[in-house]
Amino acid sequence: MRFFYKKAVILLVAVFTVFLMAIFTSHGQYRFTITEQIVTTTLAPVESIAAKIGYTLRQFSTSAGQLFTVYQDNQNLRAEIEQLRQNDINLTEIMAENARLRAILDYKKAAPQFDFVVAAVIARDPGTWTNIIVINRGSADGLAKDMPVVTPQGLAGNVTEVYAHTAKVQLLLDPRSAVGALVQRPESRVAGIVEGNGTVPMSPRMINLARDADILKGDKIITSGFGGIYPKGLLIGEVVDVVNEAGGLLKYAVLKPSVDFDRLEEVMVIIRSREPVPTIPPAVSSAPGKPKGAVP
Repeated sequence: MRFFYKKAVILLVAVFTVFLMAIFTSHGQYRFTITEQIVTTTLAPVESIAAKIGYTLRQFSTSAGQLFTVYQDNQNLRAEIEQLRQNDINLTEIMAENARLRAILDYKKAAPQFDFVVAAVIARDPGTWTNIIVINRGSADGLAKDMPVVTPQGLAGNVTEVYAHTAKVQLLLDPRSAVGALVQRPESRVAGIVEGNGTVPMSPRMINLARDADILKGDKIITSGFGGIYPKGLLIGEVVDVVNEAGGLLKYAVLKPSVDFDRLEEVMVIIRSREPVPTIPPAVSSAPGKPKGAVP
């Protein structure tokens, strides 16, 4: 009841005030000095609070808009930085690929006696990481079993299994591999067999060497061409050590391969060679000691 009573009193005061204003206005005696003071005094705190609230709301709205703009700019900058980083990665990959393909092209120009098929390495055998790779070319591209596989740095291995669009390559590092080899140095020309080393996978060995064979650290080892699989003259690696075998008759040479097998990405398969296949010289067949395997 008190609430309704107060409202009624306020309403009566407002009506009375309006009535007085109308009378004074009709007689041209409008002054309102006291009324204005009362109204101004009464409403001043409310207007001040309203003004402060309005100012605060405007400031908040402005700050919120600026904050959103800064956030949006930050997101755009992050996106641009990420795009630039990705572009830099892509550019680096393109440059690396161009360098590899340029080396392949130079090798092909320097070896016109061979016909090549360029292939990408698409997988490695998990159980024999250093022994077998899979390439993305197969019989549909002219590949066949036992074809040599090379890189611009030298011999990588040979094709062992062929499918329509893929093939498996046995690397030079595989202990089952055997490559007829020669010391490139003109004063030597010692022949032997290069095989993979199961104990030290990255260090193949040249075996079946006579104890007095002329082979030294730093000698370059190339394919001999004996056996008909690998053409003559492909670089295999460099001698880093010469070890005498127990028994006093033979020794072997430890090699550093010319190919970096950890970084194989593209290889070349020799699908045709226009070089004559050399025959096995008597010196190899009469080497002392029993050969460990036939010369391929």
